[in-house]
Amino acid sequence: MEFIGGFFQFARRVISAAKSGGLKEPDMKKLDKLLERTGKRNTIVAKGILSALSAGGASEKDIARFGELLAGAETRISGEKEPFTKNEKEELQDIFKRAYVSTKTARWLSGQIDALLAEEIGEFISGSKRVDIGVPAKKSVRFERDEDEKKRRMKS
Repeated sequence: MEFIGGFFQFARRVISAAKSGGLKEPDMKKLDKLLERTGKRNTIVAKGILSALSAGGASEKDIARFGELLAGAETRISGEKEPFTKNEKEELQDIFKRAYVSTKTARWLSGQIDALLAEEIGEFISGSKRVDIGVPAKKSVRFERDEDEKKRRMKS
């Protein structure tokens, strides 16, 4: 599984703090699964939003401004304030409208955004290097059996 650097660093800090604080193994596993699920969700939402904007033909200027709005939202969230001001919400809706993405999506994003998601989308926009945390992909027995069968057929 791949995560953007910021989330990966956050997850590593949380796990490290939990280990040094003496968190029990079952709770460590729950925490690890929670962070993994959150990371997947954030990656999917970030890719989805940016794909929708790109498919709708959002300009580079709009994408850059979207990144700036998210950076500001991240700062305000850290200060325990609302992520977007009224003017920024309207600007966000305008960016989405110009890219032919529904205003409902813009409203959803402005209500669901958190600091980690804002950071993740911002890193996608800036093209920051992705970090692989090395969680192996799970393969089913059937998948492996099908792969073996394909190899045998190709040899024949």
